[in-house]
Amino acid sequence: MDLQPLLGKLFANAGAVGVAGTFQFVFGPQLAYWCEAGTPPRVEPGRHDAPEVTIEVSQADLLGIMGGNANVEELFASGRLKIGGNLGLATLLPQIIDQARKGGAAQKSDMNQRHVTPPRYSEHVSASRPQVTEVQRIPATELDVERFKRDFLPYGTPVVISDALRDWKLFNMERQASLEHFAELQGITRHGDYVKKTFSTERDFRSTSMADFINSLDNPPPRNKGDEPPAYMGNNIVPAQLLELIQYPPYFERSLYIAPRIWIGPKGTLTPLHRDDADNLFAQVWGHKSFILAAPHYRPALGTWSTSPKGGLDGCDFNPDAPDYQRFPEARQVTFLRVLLEAGDLLFLPEGWFHQVESVSTSLSVNFWVNSGRGW
Repeated sequence: MDLQPLLGKLFANAGAVGVAGTFQFVFGPQLAYWCEAGTPPRVEPGRHDAPEVTIEVSQADLLGIMGGNANVEELFASGRLKIGGNLGLATLLPQIIDQARKGGAAQKSDMNQRHVTPPRYSEHVSASRPQVTEVQRIPATELDVERFKRDFLPYGTPVVISDALRDWKLFNMERQASLEHFAELQGITRHGDYVKKTFSTERDFRSTSMADFINSLDNPPPRNKGDEPPAYMGNNIVPAQLLELIQYPPYFERSLYIAPRIWIGPKGTLTPLHRDDADNLFAQVWGHKSFILAAPHYRPALGTWSTSPKGGLDGCDFNPDAPDYQRFPEARQVTFLRVLLEAGDLLFLPEGWFHQVESVSTSLSVNFWVNSGRGW
């Protein structure tokens, strides 16, 4: 198989997702190519003197990725694909692959540019409903699928389902036993002041052994007020080896779920106020996490911006823990809901709801985004 044209196809429209740089691919001791993103891309055999990103992967796995038979994030998590260099740039690899599969020309975009946030249907729904003043907490034994679809899903109303993980192997394991399942896995951790760059590729990302990272949580370095937040392993795909230890919640058809994500971090890790473009079921496996929620129709009051012209992932400049009412006077009218998730809880976070998330203690969580098609 001639890898040079395949890599050329991979990077043909890399600029459409804001990629500019040199990627070094290593397929074995004697086989390597480097690719310089551009129009057209440049692909050469051998080793580049100073690549931004280095990727080690087998030829067979690259063919699987390009053919849609392998997932680059799953290969990375299982250790079959290794990444070095600029991990912020490397995190765009799934988008580069998706663009290559679609083919054709694409308009260049900048992943770090802010765009005006378009309104959503969920804003109309929440504005037309009675104001939610608290998030109900209901035991899983009392919230079956029929009640969930009748009382919560149609109206986009958040709810905490307690004792929802009682059948999860990962939830019932002793911590040391569970670490054995993380031994050969790797993830991407966020470092530095990632809170200010939460939705940017300019963050300090690092490739880390999951087991080593979890072990490091037991002996965190001392922190002072004003220090940067602690390292956080956030939004990593749940590796195939761990899927048998969790269960997809019963509230949606399995085919509607996007591949679940895992979040691991010590006390103090924080994701600032934002909203996603899909319904979310958020499972708390270890520790505690606090959520601050705001209904979708409060968008104009929160200094909201989007990472894409069409919206999708929407960030906010307003900080509910340090409110600046001079800059955002309309935020005085926002009803913020505070929710504490305990181990075993499952939070239904409907599409469009703004949320800020902080680890109250050492925490492991799994979330399930859902292509539910609710109202949009």
